[in-house]
Amino acid sequence: MSVAENRSITHRNIVSKLYSFVPAEIGIALEDFRGILERHGVTPDGRLFFAMLSEPTAEVMTAELFMGIGEDDFTPPADEEVMFRSYFEVRNLHTIRIMEDIDAQSQIAYWELAKNVDESGLHQTTPVFVEYKQSPRGGTYVEMSVGAVR
Repeated sequence: MSVAENRSITHRNIVSKLYSFVPAEIGIALEDFRGILERHGVTPDGRLFFAMLSEPTAEVMTAELFMGIGEDDFTPPADEEVMFRSYFEVRNLHTIRIMEDIDAQSQIAYWELAKNVDESGLHQTTPVFVEYKQSPRGGTYVEMSVGAVR
């Protein structure tokens, strides 16, 4: 796997929420998040990514889930613990693209990113981001990124 440097994640109109879950149950967290948005009349637009806030080997994973929405503004009720950002950007990312066998390749990509940061003498500045994207041919792929600087 090759690591691309100096990448960024940039989005407009993003909502996010913190979750803790067993990695195999990330789908349950995503459905809960979608349900919260739909209950409040918000339209998810298909953009999806998350920041891993715990080690990938942890039994229970803590992550901030992010979804793009069609609305230009959203004031979520405080009890839902959802945050709206009109603009979201993270720079200076080192990124690996995973085109197939995403579940199996994700662990390999994570450790490859960690190795790249360590061997390059860099300081990690962000959690690991996992962004789901659609290829022009309709398939899903993942870009896994971590911020790192000298």
